[in-house]
Amino acid sequence: MDDEILQFRLDVVSQAHDEFGGKDPEAGFVAVAGRMLEEVEEVVDLMPCPFRGTGTRRRILGVDGYAFDDADGSLRVVIADFGGENQPHSVTQTSAKTEFGRLTAFLEETLAGNDDHLPADEDPVADFANLLEIHRDAIPRLRLYLVTDGVLSDRLRDWPEAEVAGIPAEFHIWDIARFKSALSSKGGREALTVDFSEVAEGGIPCLHASLNQSQYSGYLCVIPGEALARIYDTYGSRLLEGNVRSFLGKSTKVNKGIRETILRTPEMFFAFNNGIAATASSVVVESTPDGMRLKSATDFQIVNGGQTTASLTFSRRKDGADLSGIFVQMKLSVVGDAISGDLIQKISEFANKQTKVSDSDLFSNHEFHRRMEELSRRLKAPPKPGAQRPTSWFYERAKGQYRIETAKMSPAERQRFESENPKSQLITKTDLAKVENSWRCIPHEVSKGAQKNFDIFSKFIVAEWSARPLEFNDDYFRIVVAHTIIFRELERLIPAQKDWYDGGYRANVVAYTIAKLVRVIEENAPGKSLDALRIWRQQGISPALKEQLKLIARSMYQVITSPEEGLENVTEWAKKELAWQRAQSKRVELLPEFEAELILREQVDEIRKAAIETARIDRGISNIAAVVATKPAVWREVRRWGLNNKLLTAKEEQLLLFAATPGKIPSERQAAAILLIHRKLQQEGLGAANEIPLSPSR
Repeated sequence: MDDEILQFRLDVVSQAHDEFGGKDPEAGFVAVAGRMLEEVEEVVDLMPCPFRGTGTRRRILGVDGYAFDDADGSLRVVIADFGGENQPHSVTQTSAKTEFGRLTAFLEETLAGNDDHLPADEDPVADFANLLEIHRDAIPRLRLYLVTDGVLSDRLRDWPEAEVAGIPAEFHIWDIARFKSALSSKGGREALTVDFSEVAEGGIPCLHASLNQSQYSGYLCVIPGEALARIYDTYGSRLLEGNVRSFLGKSTKVNKGIRETILRTPEMFFAFNNGIAATASSVVVESTPDGMRLKSATDFQIVNGGQTTASLTFSRRKDGADLSGIFVQMKLSVVGDAISGDLIQKISEFANKQTKVSDSDLFSNHEFHRRMEELSRRLKAPPKPGAQRPTSWFYERAKGQYRIETAKMSPAERQRFESENPKSQLITKTDLAKVENSWRCIPHEVSKGAQKNFDIFSKFIVAEWSARPLEFNDDYFRIVVAHTIIFRELERLIPAQKDWYDGGYRANVVAYTIAKLVRVIEENAPGKSLDALRIWRQQGISPALKEQLKLIARSMYQVITSPEEGLENVTEWAKKELAWQRAQSKRVELLPEFEAELILREQVDEIRKAAIETARIDRGISNIAAVVATKPAVWREVRRWGLNNKLLTAKEEQLLLFAATPGKIPSERQAAAILLIHRKLQQEGLGAANEIPLSPSR
């Protein structure tokens, strides 16, 4: 086997052992595999529910996790095969069939209402069974996954579709080599090639709509509604770009206006609907006597029009709508690998800005993330006890940044990079949202899953950024890291509490414990606050804080596993504000040893004010430096482009003329205004050739 795959597997196995402090490596692997499936965009918010048992007729049952997909309505269910040895085991078709047999047997038994095999109600698998019973008739498709740290013995990855309890089901095997391949790819996911000739005879009619360029080409296409619905049925939310998936997942699946047109005036659909916008890395187009035909597209993603696509699919499925007379216009942008990362994000952002999509819906591309990225690369964390060198907490502004950075390096370079940027100190956007919303005391929102929680965090940050941008300074990043250190230490502490912790619901317990810690301090030590910067300096938590967290966690576990009468499902109970109200009413003492470590709120406020003033000065200096460091010729070209496109006011033209004059040094206010003009022109299409050294948000 390839040495890189072997090393990748060893890293995965190590993470699996570390996940629960070595207590349950099998469950640890499910958690790690779940995160990898999320990164390659196969699942969102995998809920672990490990279970092995025996059903009727002595059938062997098994399941390890599940995720409902809000964007396409499917249910994704996972079973794991973890070896954990130094060398990977071989996964044969026979052994894979056995694992899938356990999973399908579990689903069939549960969907049939045979629940005698299940453990008590306060168990994640009992919650899953309850959800299956509730949503059984609303599940259009099952997507079943076998995840393993072994290696598939042949090239077969996905099996033919079948039915499980009358529901269409597809089967996917993700071995360690497949995980490595997908995570190492340019987009951090498996290339999805859509064969349009399979759903529309001869392919899709299209027109070339761009000049011949090596990095970009465009096509205008007309896709039959039936074909689009069949494609979405087959590939589901994998077709959707991240922002679109998020927006669709929290909006009404079937837009009433679109549905009305489909059912009542399908012949007018093309006239009434704006169509869809999509991207691809490559296409196959053929000239025919009837014109050009789009045969297939690789890395196909819908970047605008997700609701149109979903509405066609759901109307066909639920209403039995006839889509044969419906046609949808499609703008397809084919983008080369060299510029795909940033350009696809821009295409998505600009396409969606023309529809009713808020800034928080597009938060993945917000300037806040650039600020966090810059802070994470610049600020070094003090060495941990026993260590000699400072390290960095690596913030991923874009998915898979850490992986992409290391992929380009030699083994020696990678080792040096990982020692300076440990994997254990990687913070993703969803990590940040989960941690900070816990500290904002909304653990019931955190419990709703990564995507919904991220949406709530995005609304908060967009508003805060607009009102108080200087708050997001060096100390903000240090405090975020301190919060993350506590959060992750708690994740390790909970599984070790065998006297009260029976397994399951760890994520809920952590979020509730952090929020309750804030409340315990407020109620028992008014005027005092946690010394987060001390935790940053020590890169760890004190024994007193550990004991306080364990005390609170025990109390929160009792709340979470004791739902209100009529709400038997623990997972759903944890999402209710009533659960958080119950948690707040629980009396938990403030340990004297921990109280002694708290600092006065006045000190925190003084430190915060000083950090804001420092940020204001730094930003002014950075803005001036950015303008001066940019050659006058670049500013002249920026001014010329703005004038040619009639995008500049007289005042803006004057400021750019000032920047283009050699030897002129702007004031702080002038520099900030000049950079904002540049940003505005970039949003209007100013080319990458006119980039400047620093962004206006610095």
